Amino acid sequence: MTVPYRYRGAALLFLLLVVLPWVAWRYALHDTFAAWRACRALERRVERLTPEAAKAGGPVLGRTAPEAILSGGLLDTLRRMAPASVGVAGYRPVVTLREDGIGIHTAEVTLAGPWHDLLRTMHRLEKELPACRLRTVEWALTAEPRTRAPRLVLTLYIQQPTLNPE
Repeated sequence: MTVPYRYRGAALLFLLLVVLPWVAWRYALHDTFAAWRACRALERRVERLTPEAAKAGGPVLGRTAPEAILSGGLLDTLRRMAPASVGVAGYRPVVTLREDGIGIHTAEVTLAGPWHDLLRTMHRLEKELPACRLRTVEWALTAEPRTRAPRLVLTLYIQQPTLNPE
């Protein structure tokens, strides 16, 4: 279908004023607006639920656990949890990832001691550390530097996600 030349300006104006906004809404803006509406509804729901969770003593949304790896809180907790026969042979905290306001802190903790006590300490760490997760465990048998006696070494890699204010 061809439009006569004298109506071509009116047809182009119709396309510009009616069809172009409709196409932009249908293919570009509709999904964005629906997601924005859903996000606003979730924000209102979180605002309603936050005071109820605080009264009930449950976890409050948006509240994070204190940072434990870089501050040394993990090391203090570890010394408190471990029996006297388990010693901390090494501790190396590292920031593994820092992106979009979220950071992942990783600690490499090396423990030395008897097998049963190391296993018991690892189990307590898995169960009782609320904000940290054990990612990798490495067992090794090394020689004591002074006496050359064999000693069992447990290396733990522990991670904690944190919010980084920017």
